[in-house]
Amino acid sequence: MITTIKGDITSEGLKNLLPHEHILSDLRPLVAPLDDEDFYKPITLENFGKLTRNPYAILDNALIGDADVAVKELKKYKDAGGTLIADVTTVDFGRDVKALADISEKSGVHIVLGCGSYIDASVSDEIKALSKDELKKRIITELTVGIDGTDMRAGVIGEVGTSGEMTEFEKKSLVAASEAQAETGYGMHIHACLWNREGLNALDWAIKNGANPEKIAVDHVDVLLDEDYILGVLDRGAYVDFDDFGKEFYVDRPTRNLLLGSFATDVERVKFIKKLIDKGYKNQILITNDICLKSMLHTYGGWGYDHVITNIIPMMEDFGISADDIDTMMTKNPIRFLERSK
Repeated sequence: MITTIKGDITSEGLKNLLPHEHILSDLRPLVAPLDDEDFYKPITLENFGKLTRNPYAILDNALIGDADVAVKELKKYKDAGGTLIADVTTVDFGRDVKALADISEKSGVHIVLGCGSYIDASVSDEIKALSKDELKKRIITELTVGIDGTDMRAGVIGEVGTSGEMTEFEKKSLVAASEAQAETGYGMHIHACLWNREGLNALDWAIKNGANPEKIAVDHVDVLLDEDYILGVLDRGAYVDFDDFGKEFYVDRPTRNLLLGSFATDVERVKFIKKLIDKGYKNQILITNDICLKSMLHTYGGWGYDHVITNIIPMMEDFGISADDIDTMMTKNPIRFLERSK
């Protein structure tokens, strides 16, 4: 069974799932200001070009907060052939379960909720003060009872945040999430640093503390496409989350205020996925967009949640990836990841 915001469902009829997205989120507190007159302005055609270099050049881009826009965007995803989105926004940066329930109802898209704690810099002092056991209890309660006094339950753990080097709170948070994963059998997303191999340390720490690697996804591996790093994750039995489709940035050095460098292109990602398939890893690959920027939505000039269906699937076909392999990565793998094993 998969736990959605409306309750448990079977996998029957599910296709083209997105296992790592954000429908409502607010990353603005993490963005350092830039000395630029456009930083505090809304996104317009006149300043949109700055976002193609650095998506945090305009603070407004870090907020996705319009529920009506979300319904419209999810309907486009559904019309393209999508059925379910896992929203891994934690309470630390904008999770709103009541709003998401309404968005799911109006759009007709199944939504899976995330739980746990994001990176240290986003977490409140109140949550940081909790013990490992208290953090674990919060996660298990949200998975099995409900969130914020409702009966709406989370259906995936994470994305559990780790930084370029794990902080003491992040280690505690990851232990709590790992123990909760072991007890409940839900899948778990580990948010890993985009530009180094700390994700391997986080994965090893999770496994050491009881988590099942076959139910873990290490996120954001498709920014640098570090082959040794990615193979290290795969050889430990975990999923690799290719979750940056649609993000093709080179962040200029003088304007780096959250992102540290360049991103691979979608073509490079697809070529790398083909290489992994040829090496026998197709059953451990997840594909999604990780939409966390306003400019990624159709409404604001982006490709939307349907990007991987509308644009990337044809691209994969062009590079020799079979329909069966695409179905495995887009449907079978995320279903297996999201189905609880207990």
